[in-house]
Parts: sequence; C-alpha cells; structure tokens
Amino acid sequence: MKQISLDDLNRAELNNQPGRTAFIKEWGNFEFDFGQEGTSKFYIVCAVIVEDSNLSQLEESLGKIGLTDEDQVRVRTLNEIIQLDFTLILLIADKVRFFQDVPLTNFKGSFVKHLYDRLYKSLYHAYPTLQIAEDQTGISEFLAGFKDYVGRERPVQNLFDQYNFDFVAGPDRGPSQLAEWISGTISRQLQGENTSDYLNILYWKILNIEKIPGDNAVNLNPAADNRKFNQDIADLAFRKARAYIREHERDEEIEKRLQVSFLKYLIFEAQYGNPYKFITSKQILSILSNYADTRISKDFLYRKIVAPLRDARVVLASSPQGYKLPISVEDISAYLHQTNSIIAPMLHRMGLCREVIRQQTGGKLDVLAEDEFLKYKKYFD
Repeated sequence: MKQISLDDLNRAELNNQPGRTAFIKEWGNFEFDFGQEGTSKFYIVCAVIVEDSNLSQLEESLGKIGLTDEDQVRVRTLNEIIQLDFTLILLIADKVRFFQDVPLTNFKGSFVKHLYDRLYKSLYHAYPTLQIAEDQTGISEFLAGFKDYVGRERPVQNLFDQYNFDFVAGPDRGPSQLAEWISGTISRQLQGENTSDYLNILYWKILNIEKIPGDNAVNLNPAADNRKFNQDIADLAFRKARAYIREHERDEEIEKRLQVSFLKYLIFEAQYGNPYKFITSKQILSILSNYADTRISKDFLYRKIVAPLRDARVVLASSPQGYKLPISVEDISAYLHQTNSIIAPMLHRMGLCREVIRQQTGGKLDVLAEDEFLKYKKYFD
C-alpha cells in the first residue's frame, strides 16, 4: 500500500475501496410494557460486514463450523468464528433506560427512528460504499423502515465521488445466519443469563458499538486499578470527545472522518478494553488505515488528527506509549511531561540563539523583537 504523507491524501487514493456487503439482523421487539411476558428489555442490531471477495469462503467456513444454540459449545463456536474474515458493527439499545416510565405507545416511532439514525451513521461513517443485503425471503419490519430511512438520508454523491450505499439481494444463509446468531448470543449475556463474556470474545471483530442511551463516562474495567480514577477528568474527556463526534459525524472531509474514527476508537478501547492503558500509535494507525483503505503515516496522525482535535479543545492524553482518553490526573501529567520534554529543550536552544546574537551585536539586535515572536520574548525576559 502507498504511504500517505501530509499532502498526498486525496480522493483519488481512496477511490478503490474493496466492495463490502453488510448482513443485518436484529434481536428483540418494540414492545415497552415490561411487565408483560415476552417484552424484551434490549433491542440489538448486529451488522456483519464482509468484503465481497471473501463471501464464498466465509459461507463455506460457517457451514463447516455450524451455528448451534447449545450454550455448552457456544464459546467454542465463538472462538472458531472470530478467526474468519468479517467485522461487526453493533447497536445495543437498553429499552428500559431509554423509556423508563414513558407510556407504551407514545414514543415508539421516535425510538425506532433513533435506531435508524445511529445505525446509518455507524455504517456510512465506516464504509461509505457499503451495500446492504436483503434476504431472498424478504426483510424484517425494522430493515424495511431502515431501507426507507437510507433512501431519504443518503447523499447524492459521497466522499469518493461514487455511491453504492444501497440494498441488494443476498443469501439467507452464511453471513446472514451469522448476524442473527451473534445478536442472539449477545442477548443471552445482556439478559443476565449465566454465560461467558461473549462481547469480550468478539472484541477484536467489533469495529464499533453504539450504546443507546449512550454512557456519559467510561465503564471501568473491574480488573483494572481504579484508585487513580478521577470522575471529573473522565466525564470531561468523554463529554468533549462525544460532542466532537456529534458535530462532525457526517462531515465529508477525510480528515474530519478520521478524527471522528480516532475518537470512536479511543472510546471503544476505554469502554471495552483497559481504560488505563495507552493505545500504541501502531495500533491506532492500523485501525485508521482500515477506515481509509490506505496506510496512514504517524506524521499524518499527529498533524492532521491529534493536533486539530486538541485545537478544538478535545482533551487527549499521550505519552511515549501512545494515546488515550484521560481518566486520571496521571494521564494529564503524562501528556504534560511528554510535551515538556519536547518544548523545554527547544526553548532553551531558542534562548541560546537569541543571547549569542545579542552579544555579537552589542545588544542592538534582538531576534525575538518581531511581532510573531513577542510571546517568546516575554517568556525569556
């Protein structure tokens, strides 16, 4: 793959995305009388995304594995399917939290529309040239409504001067069955059944999880040492990150898209990984290159993604180990120490240069007297 520099990232380089198809299945219902038997407390949407060139192999592999509903072998099945070539985008709606005491019929339409909006943004942001498969036997009520929503919302022309975000005929088996099986598997965990942590097993296959309602702060990993956790810093960092995502989620500019992807990945790692761990630049570049379908350089990551986010007052922590959303004073200190280790020597050398020239000219020339350098002059004076 070509290495992207600061100046050569343009539409032409992103115009050759591999064809991908999404297979979408849901678990749950839209009933909200939680005292009535059969009313689900969650609504789960699972999108299995597959490169078209891998569809036949995936279908063949799934046929050999078999997707059983026997809980005794579910973990073994999960460990087998995560070796296959696909990615996941998940919507997990907690209906009880979303509605609480709202009467049964009042806000169903708003709820479903909100699901459509979150699913569309998640899919379109990650894969603007995506196709969505329709089962040969027809699509569900949810997907029928989503199809109408996409038809109204999709742009005439997307970032890549092409448009494939459409519904196409697809097989009822293979990846479609996988999406249905995964959504059902996740439901067992969310309903508090005595299960393994299925979401954790699927961790490396999940490109994004949209939780509805969204969490206001980080979900701490119970195994992590939370003695250093600072609620104020965590709330601020997540609030700023999510506000930036909401503001720029539909921007067509590639740099904004990658900034949003970067923040979503930091949130994802904090919620489902270890919130205390810095994420290496190598790992981040791998994820962003997947979004862009071309290799992103480390220089591009800093200058065009991290720096503009900080200029927009998004609070990020960094260290020689990588980047993260800060959740402690130590995270902020790590960033300040790293910045100081770069800036302090540069300021020292700037001061030496100024002093040598002043001595040579008998104090007549101060190179920091120009308007653009006055802030440095005040610093040294």
